[in-house]
Amino acid sequence: MTSSQQKIDEWLSKSPEQPPQQPPQFPQPPQSPQPIMSEQRHYKSKSYEVLIEPSTTDAEKVVREGLLRKDCIVLVGSCVVNYFGRASSILPRGERIVILKPDGTVLVHQKEKREPVNWNPPGCRASARAIDGMLQITSVRTRPREVLIISFDSLKMVSHFNLHDDEELYLFGTESQMVEEVVKNPSLIEEGFKPITKELRTEYGMIDLYGVDRQGNVVVIEFKRGRAGLDAVSQLKRYVDELKREKGGRVGGVRGVLAAPSITESALKLLKELGLEYVKIERRSPQL
Repeated sequence: MTSSQQKIDEWLSKSPEQPPQQPPQFPQPPQSPQPIMSEQRHYKSKSYEVLIEPSTTDAEKVVREGLLRKDCIVLVGSCVVNYFGRASSILPRGERIVILKPDGTVLVHQKEKREPVNWNPPGCRASARAIDGMLQITSVRTRPREVLIISFDSLKMVSHFNLHDDEELYLFGTESQMVEEVVKNPSLIEEGFKPITKELRTEYGMIDLYGVDRQGNVVVIEFKRGRAGLDAVSQLKRYVDELKREKGGRVGGVRGVLAAPSITESALKLLKELGLEYVKIERRSPQL
């Protein structure tokens, strides 16, 4: 009997009191989702599918499945973007994030900035095909006729997700609701502020809120529920100038205040140059 056979026999003949040594057991990784193609790391469940570093033909299948299911589709990779419509443009090759939404929206994002560098609005029709080693995503808008063609030569990731979201963005409300809030709580503007009149008519429109401060100066307040810009500053300046003329041009007798959740840098700079003021009014959360 060979030494190898003897070792096997010894292993098998060990009693239950002396069980053979087993390799240490380590916790197993989660079994869901499980890669079904290890070389590409392909993960799939009932609500999503993710394929890492796919070939263009495999990516085409994932995108088409997402379009069929009316899912949100996300692609990350190197692409060239061509636009044809009322004008024409080309975005040379670069790595970008492309998002296709169930309503037909298509967004092309670069690694910086908030706004997409190319897009097509809701109502467009998207398609995907693998051709000549590339993945081509085409988005067509009917009226006006506009076509966005995104050609990927390589992909880092492609995925589609079934997202459940029926909620809408809650904003503070209208400017009139903001005015009412300040009337109830004048200290939101400053301590000692006393509201007098809402919607005071002037030659240039309605002043949202008219009041006085603790020194007796007139305070004109212009409200914006969103981010205030240069147009809001100009409107406020016209109100202040008109009231100053009516009051005989008394210097320092009329203050202008712009009240909003936020303001652009250019608007804030102009506001200070004109001797006007900004007060931040936070948006209120919905009562759940």
